Amino acid sequence: MNRSAVREFLAPETSVAQGEVLVPTQVGDPVRGALPSPAAPLVGGTLLRRGARVGYGPVGHCADPADDVGGAKVFVATCQQRDGTTAAVAAAASAADRVATAAARSAVDDWSAVFGTRRLLAAGSPWCAGATRALDEARRAVAGHAVVHVYGELAADPVAAADLAKGGAVFVRSLDEVPDGGTVLFPAQGVAAEVQAAAEARGIEIIDATCPLVASAHAETKRFAERGDDIVLVGQAGYAAVPGIAGQAPGKVAVVSSPASTAALQVTDPRRVSYLLQPGIPVEDSVPVTAALRSRFPALHGPHPDGFCYAASDRAQTVRTIAASCDVMLVLGSPDSLDARQVSALARGCGTRTHVISRAADLAPDVLSGAGIIGLAESASAGPGLAAEVTTAISGLGPLSVTSRRVTTDVIGAPAWRP
Repeated sequence: MNRSAVREFLAPETSVAQGEVLVPTQVGDPVRGALPSPAAPLVGGTLLRRGARVGYGPVGHCADPADDVGGAKVFVATCQQRDGTTAAVAAAASAADRVATAAARSAVDDWSAVFGTRRLLAAGSPWCAGATRALDEARRAVAGHAVVHVYGELAADPVAAADLAKGGAVFVRSLDEVPDGGTVLFPAQGVAAEVQAAAEARGIEIIDATCPLVASAHAETKRFAERGDDIVLVGQAGYAAVPGIAGQAPGKVAVVSSPASTAALQVTDPRRVSYLLQPGIPVEDSVPVTAALRSRFPALHGPHPDGFCYAASDRAQTVRTIAASCDVMLVLGSPDSLDARQVSALARGCGTRTHVISRAADLAPDVLSGAGIIGLAESASAGPGLAAEVTTAISGLGPLSVTSRRVTTDVIGAPAWRP
């Protein structure tokens, strides 16, 4: 797409205060009529980074500056949309404010320079089926109870968690914070057996939203422990699911995260060692660790592969697939989020330019310059509407094709085997 010329108009019905730049959400083009401005957040973000005071709103009728009709000075560039309609990128300022008008023109000029036809590859939701199921359970529980105590960490975006709190959810770290006869919801990562037993003993109503794959890991842990095995959990000690799994057999579970860490394991009988994979980590990451375990303990027992959780594997491979296919990768969420940093690392590992943005206004023109294919991945810290917000803003820069791309694993096997 050729670069659009930035045109200058006067908007006689629009007044902009001194020192402020108005970014139109809609602008009245003298020829085409009212034009939408989906990219308004992008223009506003550029102006904010340059220290301008920014407002948003529609700008009505625009006239040729030679007509000398007064009003605000408006700078407009237009581009075609995917459906053949026209969109505008615009900014307005008081005609008497030279600094603001210069800033307005510069921002429009910078964004018009990156007009073009693009393709966006979206990775979809960062939440697995177990987390989504637990959040749905929490919403139903809040709707049916005056107060619901959510035990531990609920896997949900910040907006969803805040909405639950407004509805009556109380997030707790201990059963001591739950009154006798109260209601507690156990989230997707589950809880230790002693927590479950204590809640039952006190007559607390339990809403168990434990992910079925986590519940399966709990059952495997109990089974291995009951037959006298030492148990090795391949995973990361800081993950939310670990206390619940280890708590099914206190004192019998050791967590290992790397082949090197297997060397320090102390077991009662090397012929009676079993291992489990922690749900929530990529299955592929466990292969070197389980190989090291088998080298040390040739009689090692393990779970049936039909019970492996592939959600993290699928998400990681989805990010890699998209990153390898695009010119720039946008990771949505807070730059301080561990999950956002991990997703960024996956994309950068494919040699792809990667940027973390927490809102559409964080995008800068140079990020999209020369980028015909954009990857989009949500982190766990991204708000529920952020992907749509960013997609809409980018669509205001020219025809945009949006494709959802996701790697999925379906387990198709024989009836479950047990060692």
